[in-house]
Formats: sequence, C-alpha cells, structure tokens
Amino acid sequence: MDELKKKEHDDQKLHIAVFPWLAFGHFLPFLHLSNHLSQLGHRTSFISTPKILRRLSEIISPDLSARIAMVPLPFPSVNGLPPDSAESTSELPSHLIPFLKRAYDKLQFPLTEFLQNSDVNWLINDFASHWLPPIATRLGINSVFFNILSASSLAFMG
Repeated sequence: MDELKKKEHDDQKLHIAVFPWLAFGHFLPFLHLSNHLSQLGHRTSFISTPKILRRLSEIISPDLSARIAMVPLPFPSVNGLPPDSAESTSELPSHLIPFLKRAYDKLQFPLTEFLQNSDVNWLINDFASHWLPPIATRLGINSVFFNILSASSLAFMG
C-alpha cells in the first residue's frame, strides 16, 4: 500500500518552466520561486540566455543548481544592440532597453522549440512575454503570470 501511495505522489510531481524578463530584479524572484517549487519535489527549468545563466550560476549554491535545470536560449542579434552586448537591463543604458525587449521577443522561437520538445506541464512567465500564453495554450501547457510586484504597487500604478 505504501508503494502505491508513493507512486501516486510521484505522478503528481510536475515539470515547471520559468521564463523571467531580462533584469536581475526579475531573475532573483523567479529563482526563489524555482527553488521553492523544486523543494516541493517538482522538476524546474529556469529559461534564459547563456550569459545570464552563467552569472546566476556564480551566485547560487551548488545544492540549488543541482535541483534546477538551467535552459539556455541563444541571445538573438537585434539592430540597435551592439554584437556580443549585454543580455540584461543592468548592463545597458536605459535608451537601449527597447532593443533588449526586441531581442527578448525574438526568444519566442527557440523557447517554443524547447517547449515542443519537453514535457513541461506548467509555464510561469513574466510581464514582458505577452506572446507566451497563446503559445503555451497551443502546446497544451498550462501557464501562469508571476508578478514580482505587490498588489498594492500594481493598484498604485494602475
């Protein structure tokens, strides 16, 4: 009987992918969320660009990096961003952020390919990936928006 309960419990575990906006103020809450989900026994995939994942791997504990799969998506080139440039808002002057957003939007193609070839059950996305929920729906993946701001902040900003 205990083996049956264990199998039922294991069958309830999910593969959850997270896809934050390209800013460290977003990476860290998504990383904390990923850690919590992995502690609950769910498989977690943290999706971002190679440079960002390298920087995150320098600051997270080996225990955490063993529980969360880091999924690199190639950073696309965009007219207006220097080649081999920054991949996050912390590395760019504010007037180049719109070009970073264009590059982020181009990540939808490799991200869609990853999702098509994976067994992700749930996708947690950030504010900037407005194009992602329809893709998840088309692929039969549940999606949820994770906002790093509090409800009172959102109410204040309208």
